[in-house]
Amino acid sequence: MNVYTMEDWRRDCDFKAQPGQEISPEIYDEMFNVMPPLRLPREKAAEVLESLRLPVHAGFMMGEPHSSDKDGALYLAFGKNNYGKGDRFFYLGLSHKEKPVKNGTYFYFETIELLPNDGLMKETEYTTEKKALRFAKDHEATLYKVVYHNNAVVSKERLYVPICQ
Repeated sequence: MNVYTMEDWRRDCDFKAQPGQEISPEIYDEMFNVMPPLRLPREKAAEVLESLRLPVHAGFMMGEPHSSDKDGALYLAFGKNNYGKGDRFFYLGLSHKEKPVKNGTYFYFETIELLPNDGLMKETEYTTEKKALRFAKDHEATLYKVVYHNNAVVSKERLYVPICQ
C-alpha cells in the first residue's frame, strides 16, 4: 500500500485510507488539530500490533464520532511509530473510546429517572452515604452501595428501598 497523502484525500473528496495504511504527516497533523483529540485506547494499540503487525508508540482518536455500532460511537484512530529513522504515521481504523476502569465504592441509584452515569456515583467527600440516602429518598430510588475492583463487583449492599415498592 502506498502512503495516503493530502493529494489522495483531495482527489477522493473523502478520507479513504485503509486501516494500517501509512499516511502523510500533513494528514496526521490535520486530523490531530481539527478538534481536541481523544486518547487512543490501549486495546486499539494492542489490536493493531496483533492484527496488522504495526507497533504504535503514540496516537489519538478524532474528538467527534465517525459512526457507531452496537457498542457505541466509533472514532477515527491514528498512530505513529519511530524506529530511530523519523516518525511514520498510520491510519488505524475505527475505535471505541477507552472504557473507564471502576475501582472503589460507588452508589447506584435504581430509578426510572434519567440520571448521569446511568445512576452510578463514586463515593467521595462530596457524595457521602448520608447524601446518597437523602437523594434516594427524594427520588424514590432504591440505593445500593457497590464496591468495584478493576470493573468487577466485589460487594453489593442495598442501603434503601422506597416504601412504595
